[in-house]
Amino acid sequence: MSATQAIPQSRMKKISHGDATAEILGWLRAGRADFRASPLRSTAYGVAFFVLSWGVIGALWLTGLEWMLLPAVAGALLVGPVVAVGLYQISREIEEGEGSQIAAPGQIALVGGVLMILFLTWIRSATIIFALFFGLKPFPGFLETLSTLFLTVEGIGLITVGSLVGGLFAGLTFAITAYSIPMLVREDIDAFTAMGRSFAASVNNIGLTIRWGAVITALTLIGFATGLVGMIVIFPLLGFATWHGYRSVFGEDGSV
Repeated sequence: MSATQAIPQSRMKKISHGDATAEILGWLRAGRADFRASPLRSTAYGVAFFVLSWGVIGALWLTGLEWMLLPAVAGALLVGPVVAVGLYQISREIEEGEGSQIAAPGQIALVGGVLMILFLTWIRSATIIFALFFGLKPFPGFLETLSTLFLTVEGIGLITVGSLVGGLFAGLTFAITAYSIPMLVREDIDAFTAMGRSFAASVNNIGLTIRWGAVITALTLIGFATGLVGMIVIFPLLGFATWHGYRSVFGEDGSV
């Protein structure tokens, strides 16, 4: 039985391609409302993300690993859903009232472990891809790496192959986490069931999934283009919107 067949389709909302954009805009509006309802905690999460991100960047730079900045930025999208657990809980409290506890914290940690394995595999893959194009030689400095990537045939080839491989990692990760972690915040189920349900929902709503992934990528790129200052607002907004996406796709009771 396939993942999509294993889930009762009558209890999983299927959103048409024509309605996908309006649906996502609704999630973003609901996320904005949650931000306004809890501005201090929302901003605190955004500031924490900003500080943590610059801390990682600084550590890579000081240790001579600045070549990892680009794959690390791409990999950050892989582990982002786990970092946003607190935001999902804020949205849940706004919706259901305070006092509720995260339903399956241990299972969320297990999903985090799976994402960390995917992240480390991506970093190793990026290193291998670099070696295939440039051989086993020391990485140049960050600025030299950028000029090599965009101004040489080998660099353009590296970007092309790296984007394809990275896209596979990103697609798989997004499919299994788009709804699973918010689900584990609310439901006491095991991690692999949640990831399977998330994958099934993503496949059954492929048009919605692609558009939502594009929105997340675009807003994240805007946040990085502002030196991560924009992420102080964008990160919590996307976290809240993700919660409402889960609630929308899996119905008001959150089940499948």
